Amino acid sequence: MNKVVIASACILSVFLTGCASVIKGTQDTVTVNSLERGTTIYVDGVRRGIDDAVAQVGRGNPHTIKVTKEGCEDIIIETGESFDATTLLGFFVDFGLISIPIDLISGAAWKTSPTLYTVTPMCHGAES
Repeated sequence: MNKVVIASACILSVFLTGCASVIKGTQDTVTVNSLERGTTIYVDGVRRGIDDAVAQVGRGNPHTIKVTKEGCEDIIIETGESFDATTLLGFFVDFGLISIPIDLISGAAWKTSPTLYTVTPMCHGAES
């Protein structure tokens, strides 16, 4: 009886993940840079670096990028998203009945796009 339960749990765990979740994961790497030297970069409110930053962000939600520099106007933007076609591989696993909804629910079906951002604060005058 225990072997049947363990085997069933293993098979069920395979079907409770979607293709995009397994192949691409549930996070993306976002790179942010600024053309203005001395710019502090925040991703989702967390300080990530000065002038250049790399951050891991969860899939399925937009993320906020903020750049600041003393004497300059802060700039705030949101990341974009696009559909990850890897999700469609679920048709080959279970005709998409379980795996595709799992990717949609977990957010893995949506990738951060683009993953490279150049965001520069608005600085007025010759103080650059």
